[in-house]
Amino acid sequence: MFRRQVLLLVLASLAWARQDPAICGTHLQRSREELFLHRQHAARRGKLGFRATAASTAQDLGQIAILEDSNGVVGRRNPFNLDQKTIVFSPSVPSASAYHFEVDGPSFDEAAAGTPLDGLGDDDSRSIALPFSFPFFGANYSQVFVNSDGNLTFQVSDHASADRSLGRVTAGPPRIAALFADLNPAASARPVEVLTTAERVVITWPLVPLFSDTSIGLLQRFQIRLYPSGRIEFAYAGTTATDAVVGIAPGKGNGTTMPISFIAGGTQEFSGSIVERFSGSDAIDIITAAQQFYQTHQDSYDYLVFYNALNIPAASGAVAYEVTARNKRSGYGDVVVEDGAEYGSASRLQSVLNMGPLSQYPVDPNAVVGARAISRDTPLTVLGHEAGHLFLAFATLPPPHNPQALLGRSNVHWSFDFNSEASYLEGNRIRDNGAGVSPRFTTIATVEGYAPLDQYLMGFRAPEDVPGSFYVTQATSSGGGSRAPQSGVSFDGQRVDIGVPDIVQSLGPRIPDSTVAQRHFRFGFVLIVAAGTAPTAAQLAQVDQYRSRFESSYANATGNRATADTGLRQAVHLSAYPAAGVIAGGTGTMKITLDLPADTALTLMPRTPNGIIGAPASVTIAAGDSSASFTVDGLRAGVEELSIEPADPTYETAYARVQVIASTAALHIDYRIVNTDSGVTGRLFTVILKAVDSNKLPYSNIRIIDDKIPPTVFLTDASGEVGISNFSISNIPAELKLMIDGVPSSAITIQLPTVFKIVAGGVVNAASYTPGLTPNSIATIFGSGLATADFASTKVLLNGVAANVIFVSAGQINFIVPVDLPLRITTLQVSNASGTSDAAAVTVRPASPGIFFDPATALGAILLAGTSQRGPFLPGQAIEIYGTGLGAETSAQITIGGVSAQVVYAGPAPGFLGLNQINAVIPSSTPAGAQFVYVTAGGISSNTVKIAIASGQ
Repeated sequence: MFRRQVLLLVLASLAWARQDPAICGTHLQRSREELFLHRQHAARRGKLGFRATAASTAQDLGQIAILEDSNGVVGRRNPFNLDQKTIVFSPSVPSASAYHFEVDGPSFDEAAAGTPLDGLGDDDSRSIALPFSFPFFGANYSQVFVNSDGNLTFQVSDHASADRSLGRVTAGPPRIAALFADLNPAASARPVEVLTTAERVVITWPLVPLFSDTSIGLLQRFQIRLYPSGRIEFAYAGTTATDAVVGIAPGKGNGTTMPISFIAGGTQEFSGSIVERFSGSDAIDIITAAQQFYQTHQDSYDYLVFYNALNIPAASGAVAYEVTARNKRSGYGDVVVEDGAEYGSASRLQSVLNMGPLSQYPVDPNAVVGARAISRDTPLTVLGHEAGHLFLAFATLPPPHNPQALLGRSNVHWSFDFNSEASYLEGNRIRDNGAGVSPRFTTIATVEGYAPLDQYLMGFRAPEDVPGSFYVTQATSSGGGSRAPQSGVSFDGQRVDIGVPDIVQSLGPRIPDSTVAQRHFRFGFVLIVAAGTAPTAAQLAQVDQYRSRFESSYANATGNRATADTGLRQAVHLSAYPAAGVIAGGTGTMKITLDLPADTALTLMPRTPNGIIGAPASVTIAAGDSSASFTVDGLRAGVEELSIEPADPTYETAYARVQVIASTAALHIDYRIVNTDSGVTGRLFTVILKAVDSNKLPYSNIRIIDDKIPPTVFLTDASGEVGISNFSISNIPAELKLMIDGVPSSAITIQLPTVFKIVAGGVVNAASYTPGLTPNSIATIFGSGLATADFASTKVLLNGVAANVIFVSAGQINFIVPVDLPLRITTLQVSNASGTSDAAAVTVRPASPGIFFDPATALGAILLAGTSQRGPFLPGQAIEIYGTGLGAETSAQITIGGVSAQVVYAGPAPGFLGLNQINAVIPSSTPAGAQFVYVTAGGISSNTVKIAIASGQ
C-alpha cells in the first residue's frame, strides 16, 4: 500500500509538471532585497571565519572581466531557519493598520486538521468564507483566497507561475505568506486543509511538496492561523524549503518595506510589509561581486553586467534582473537611490545587471532565448530590457485613470494591455481593428526596442516628440496585464488614450529633461567562473559577442539617441558629468580627475562639435598628477555635447552635456547642511551652496553673496558648489540670507541650527503638551536645530531605537510612540545631518490623555458623529472627540460643561497610528454657549478645550 501511494504521488507530480515562463526578476524591492541578502550572507561568512575584504580574483581577458566564485561572490545567502518555530503577528491597534511580531517555539496544532480543499492543484487558488470579519492593514475582510504556493491573499487570488519574489509579495494583493514558494498540492496525498470556527481559521499545508519536474519534491508542513482580533500565526513543523518569502504585506506597494530577520527579533511597529526573503540555494551575491570587481577596476562604469558560467539562476524562475544603485533623477516614477558605495563605487555606478547563467542563452545574439520564446526575446533584447530598468517602467497616470493602468508584472513592466509599441520592457504593439469590430484589438509585435514613451522617460526624447498611445480596459481574453508579451492575441475591451501630458500630470516633468539628460553610458561586462578555473574559449567568445554587438543594438533601440560603450577602460572623471551649465558670455571651470596618478603625461582633447562653448584644444595631466582644470567659454545659448578624448586609449572618453543660458536670472540656490565634526559631539557643520537651473544642473564661477555690508562673496567651483565651513552651533547667527549676485529672485534664507538641543520639558503629548510619553500615542519634541535641510535624516531615538517620525521642522518634531515602549524612564535623542542631541530622560506613563484643539479659538477637535461638522452642537447629539494618549485604556470619562457624558467608544481612531477617538453623547442638560470639555483616563485628566453648544429651542 505504501509503495502504491508513493507511485501515485510520482504520477501526480509528473502529470502536473510544467515549465514556468521564465521572467525578469526585477521588482520595486529588489535593491532592498539584495542588500538584505548580502548582509545576511556577509554575517554568516564572518561567523565562518571568512574575510569580506579578501583580495579580488578578478582578471581581464580582452574586454571581459573574469571573476572567480570565491570570497563570498557565490553562497547560500539566507537559509530558511524557522522550522519548529512560530511567528506571531499582533495588531498594534484594533484596525490592524500596524503590527509587531515575535518568534516563539513550536506550536503546530495537530488537532486543527480541517476539511481538505479538494482539487487545489499546482499554481491554483480557492476562496473561502471567513466566519468573522478579519482586520488586516486597516481593512476588514469576510473572504480570503487560499493559494497553493503557501500564502493567502485578499481581494483577488494570485496563483501565477512566476517568480515567488519579495517584489511580488509587496506589489501584489494584500498577502499573508507563511511559505511563498513553488509548492504543488496536486502531488500530495494530503491536500491543503481548512478549519473554520468562530474563534479562528486554520489553513494547513500538512505534507505538500515543492514542485519538481522529475520527482516528488521535499515535503513541507506548516499552517496559518487567523483570529478575529487580526492576530496571525505561522507554525512550522517540518519545513525545509530553501528559497521562499515569509511575512505579511498590505499589497499594492503600500507602506514601506524593509526586509527583516525574524530570528533576530525586534520591537519595531510596522505599518508596511514585514517580510524576510530566504535564499538557501546557491546565488550570486551581486554586491560582493561588484565589490570584488572594484578592487581591480576603476570607477568608470554606469552599469556592471554579470553573467556566470556556473549554471546559477539569477533568481528562482527568472532569467535576469536589474538593481538600481544610484538615481537622482525625477519625473518618471522611480525613487531617489544612493547605494553605490555599498557596491564599491565611489561616485559613478548606477545599475547592476544579474544576467544569470550563460548556458541559458543561445550563442547567436539574435536567436530566441528558449525561456523567453513566447516574447521572442534574444540575448540582446534581454540585455536591453534589464538596462532599461534603470528608468523603466514605473510611470503612473492621474485620475480618472487607474494610476497603475500602464503597469504589469511587479509594477515595473508595461502591461500586456498597454500599447507599448513593442517595448523591450514588455507590453505589446497593439493594433486597434476599429470601433464596432470584434475582436477589436490584436497584438502584432513584441520587444523591438525602446518605444517613444520609453525614450521620454529615459531622457532621450522631448515630450512633443512622443506620439500618443492607449491602453485597454475590460480586456476580454488578453489574460491579464501581467501576461508575457505575445504576438497574435486578439481581444475586446475599451480603448483609453494617453500621452506624455498624462505622465507629467501624475509625476511632474522629467528632470533633467531631454536637452541635457545623460546620453552616453559605460557598461562593464563580467563573467563569473568557478574558483581556480578559466572560462573556455567558447564561453569567452559568447560573452564578448554579446558585449560588442550590444553597442549597436543599444544605439538602434534608442533611435540613435544614446550610446553604450562596453570596453574596459580607466576612469576619466569630468566635473561637469553628466551635465552642467555655463552663462553666455561668461566662463566656466571644469576639472578632469583620474582615479590614480598618471604614470606619464596624459593628454586629453576637449571636443565641442556644436560650437556652443569654447574649450582649449588640449588639456594635459602631468606625470604623477591625477587632475587638471580648464576653462570653457559660453559662446551662445544652446546645448553642447562636450567630449574629453584621451590620447591613451586605455582611458575612457568622458562626456558631458553643457547648457549655455543667457544670464544668471534663470538660476537659483540649492543647499545642504552636512556634519563636519570629526569628533563625537556633532557640533560643527558646513553649509554647501550650489547654483543650479531648472534641470538642477550646476554652474561654476557663479557669485553668491550674503546680506552683510559689505557682502561676502562665495564663488562656486568646478562642481558648481561652494562650502561655508565649520560653523559651531554654539556661536553662529540663526540664519543665512543669500542670493546669486544680481538676481534678487534667487534670494533664500537658510535656517541654521544655532542651538541643537531639546528644551527642558520639551517632550510632550502632542495634543495637551503635558510632559512625558504614552505608548501608542502621538508625541511632540520642542527644541532648536532639530532638523537640517535634509529632513529625511532626522530621527527620534528611544533607547537607541528609531521611532516613526511624522513631522519635522527645526523647532518641532512629531512622532509615534511605539506601542511596546516600557513604562519607565526612557532615554530620548534626536539625530540629524548635524549630529546627535544630548539625551533627554522622559517618563513613560500608561495613560496621559490629550485633546487636539485650535490654539486661536481653544475649540477642540470635536465633530458631529459621522460628519465633518465642527459645531455648534445640540444637547443629545453624538460627537467624536479626537486626541491622543489613551494608551491601552479602553475606558474614559468625558466631562462637558461640568456634567459627565455617556461614552460610547474610546480607543484608537481607525486607520491612524497614535490617534485616539472617543464617541460620546452631549448631556441633554448642557446649556447653550461655550462649554469646557476634558477627558479622564487611567486617573489622569486631559487638557481642557471648548465646545460650542447651540440652543435647543
